[in-house]
Amino acid sequence: MTYNGTVYEFDVKKLRELCASKANRVDHGSNSDGHGPMISQINGRTLLLFYYGNVNMGYQIVTYKDITDVIEKSHLLFFQTGGFTLSLIVVMGIILYLSLRKITAPLTSLREATLLVSEGIYDFKVPSEGNTELAQVGATFNFMTGKIKEQIESLSNINRTQKQLIGSLAHELKTPMTAIIGYADTLLTVRLTPERQEKALIYIENECRRLSRLSMKMLELTGLYEASEDSFNPAEIQVDNFLKEVKELIDCRLQEKNISLDVFCEPKELVKKFDQDLMISVVTNLIDNAVKASRKESKIVLEATLDHLMVQDFGKGIPKEDLEMVTEPFYMVDKSRSRAKGSVGLGLSLCQKIIELHDFQLKIESNPGKGTTVSVFW
Repeated sequence: MTYNGTVYEFDVKKLRELCASKANRVDHGSNSDGHGPMISQINGRTLLLFYYGNVNMGYQIVTYKDITDVIEKSHLLFFQTGGFTLSLIVVMGIILYLSLRKITAPLTSLREATLLVSEGIYDFKVPSEGNTELAQVGATFNFMTGKIKEQIESLSNINRTQKQLIGSLAHELKTPMTAIIGYADTLLTVRLTPERQEKALIYIENECRRLSRLSMKMLELTGLYEASEDSFNPAEIQVDNFLKEVKELIDCRLQEKNISLDVFCEPKELVKKFDQDLMISVVTNLIDNAVKASRKESKIVLEATLDHLMVQDFGKGIPKEDLEMVTEPFYMVDKSRSRAKGSVGLGLSLCQKIIELHDFQLKIESNPGKGTTVSVFW
């Protein structure tokens, strides 16, 4: 007699055989056997089966547990765990990628910067924040490109200035050279009176002397633009003795027009730091300009104080519209009269450059008909 109190149909014989096969034995010496558990799919459900039977007594019992929900939940948990693991791997991969990218960003920027530098672009900055070695390399690279840019700009400015000087020099040479050639041709081809011959030769001599002075000034000014630390030697100088030395150097020039030079130094023990040879060039140029602007038997004041060095004359002065341009190379307020007096228009340009080398400041004040005051502020 078979009783089934479930909604499922069981093949008990097959179940017994499967359980015995699973146990890998057939028990012939026992009146009863029991096997399980065993998982089986019946009517779309997953059951956990247990088999009990006794051949001699003629009974067989099958019990079960429906584990469909457990299996489904385990599958769901497996996929959830797998999805979470996969998401975690993706997120960690993204974080690792971003971290590596951030770490290697300075190297990438450095590579791009080197390409820009090779093309002559020096404004590019690589990341240099932080205390890492890459940040230190970036900071060093930025410092290097900054220095290179400064040097190139400095050389460009020097090159541009020298081109302007050469262009101005060519312009200044054109007129006197044309006149010299014309007078020389006249002397060679035309029979002139002795007076006219002498006049032509005097003109040629004066213009040649002016060209000689011009070449010397150009060499001096060009040398200043190329000055290195070795050729610029500032030292502590006793100013009163310095002014007396300048007066001795310029004395012959003053005697030509019977001009007196009043020298003042306050305090007497005043000491300043500058390159003596270069500053002698500045002061003698300023006094020479004052002599050219002054009338005969007038005076010039040379004064030094704690604040400034000053050269003052009481001559014809400089028009207001020319004040801002007098330090430009070859600029002359009255070109015809300046050439007649041997001027080449480089004196104040030379002074301006020397003063810039010392980090001093030049100030020119003038009233037409009353005179000019040129001050060098220490």
